[in-house]
Amino acid sequence: MSGSPRHTLRRDRRARSLATGGLVLAVVAELSSAGLLGLSGWFISTCAVAGAATFSSFSYIAPSGGVRAFAVARIAGNYSKRLVLHAAALRRVAAARADLFDRAAATDRAQTDGLWSGELLDRSMADADTAGMALIECTTPVAVTAALTVGAVLAVAASTSVVPAAVLSAGVVIMAVIAHSRPGVGRAVEQSTRKALRAEVVTAVDAWPEMASLGAAEQLAARTTERFTRLDTEREAAGRRRRRTTLTADLVGTATLIATAATGSAPDAPTFVFVALVSLGVLAQAGQLANAAEARATAKAAHRRLTTSTPPTPTEAGVPAIRSWSTGQGIGFADYLLPPMALRPGRVLGATVARGTMLVVTGRSGSGKSTLLRALASSLRQAADGHDGRPAVVAVAADDHLFTGTLGSNWRLADADLTDDEIDERLSELRLSGSGLTAGTSVGPGGRQLSGGELRRVYLGRALARHPHVLIVDEPTTGLDDRTARHVLGILTHLPDTTVVVALHDVPACLEPAGHVARLPLDHRGP
Repeated sequence: MSGSPRHTLRRDRRARSLATGGLVLAVVAELSSAGLLGLSGWFISTCAVAGAATFSSFSYIAPSGGVRAFAVARIAGNYSKRLVLHAAALRRVAAARADLFDRAAATDRAQTDGLWSGELLDRSMADADTAGMALIECTTPVAVTAALTVGAVLAVAASTSVVPAAVLSAGVVIMAVIAHSRPGVGRAVEQSTRKALRAEVVTAVDAWPEMASLGAAEQLAARTTERFTRLDTEREAAGRRRRRTTLTADLVGTATLIATAATGSAPDAPTFVFVALVSLGVLAQAGQLANAAEARATAKAAHRRLTTSTPPTPTEAGVPAIRSWSTGQGIGFADYLLPPMALRPGRVLGATVARGTMLVVTGRSGSGKSTLLRALASSLRQAADGHDGRPAVVAVAADDHLFTGTLGSNWRLADADLTDDEIDERLSELRLSGSGLTAGTSVGPGGRQLSGGELRRVYLGRALARHPHVLIVDEPTTGLDDRTARHVLGILTHLPDTTVVVALHDVPACLEPAGHVARLPLDHRGP
């Protein structure tokens, strides 16, 4: 996805050069701001002193030219740094997103089965954005503060003596230590509480009708209110921690400013004003280090999640081992040991399914149907490769995912060339057009604007758009009335180029006489 290694190296060099240029412009802009502040104060004070004197040979031409030069450099530097730093940050965000997708693509598909859900992908993309924007929120304030401190210390030492310069540098160091004492603690706790609240609200919305029918709506509302109260408490605590840190840094800055002015031996009033204003500018910049430290802690956590989290292996994901094979004539599996959570653990299964036929895995709830389908999908992805542009295996889980957007945008993830008319035609084939669904229908977050039966058929239609060699579907008739269920199963039994494996709680009568349907009961003696 990200190109050849040489291209990647050139891209990284350009990104680093852009970031370095942005930091240099930021330093120039802030040094110009501090110089403008100090020189303006000195110039005004000198003009006042010269105006009060009876005879004065003070010339305002050179200082006023310096003020104008600093002002122009400040304006140009600020404008340029915004352009360059934002371009560099966006490059970093794009690189982080590309690395995220490269890592997902490079990982064994069997290991990523069910891993890259929409929710996890959204969180990972947000982490990529946070890591990329750290250049502006964290690196730039630290670099600017360091450069500004060095320049100010040298200017103060040259104008007065080493003692006030040493006091100023010590004050900035103390403010930096205070800012980095416990960075990101409040934000991390607040984010954790907000995450729990989001999950609670989503669960409450989904469970409200059932809880209301049980007479437990008040208890559910109380739980949700408790989560909101906890979030408010954490926000207040985080705010108090930030205010304490800011107040402490401000007190240190004020004490440093007073100490710098008191220890200085300025030869005249304009020099004193210059030293005071330059010190004030540096200490004001140092006051931003607390926010930079918090942004750095957040960015480090995001980068750690992006780079160190690895997809679970099939064993870690709870998928039992299975031996499978795939040929042009069909698929098969053997030596599958039902896991301990199944109704009949320890039973060894095997089956073959010819191309264009269907294997129905049937059994009661808890018999291990979904686990078998997950294991078979993972194993076949390792054993088979798609050809002629068709994927080898497409699995439709019972808890599949729809992305926020339209129905058409979700189906085009399977086939980017689908037109609205083609999507509408397939919706009609699945008997979804009668519900008013079209390619432009909004599905809502996670598909919550659709009913359960509509969701199952939308998942299935998206999978069929891929034209896979092997289609594995878990409970395709959930939420459907008998007539619609028979229609959907009829579609699955008439896919001549696709081997179909489905899990059903009960086998309907429409499949019993079909000669191209085989059954594999998980809770009876023998297949």
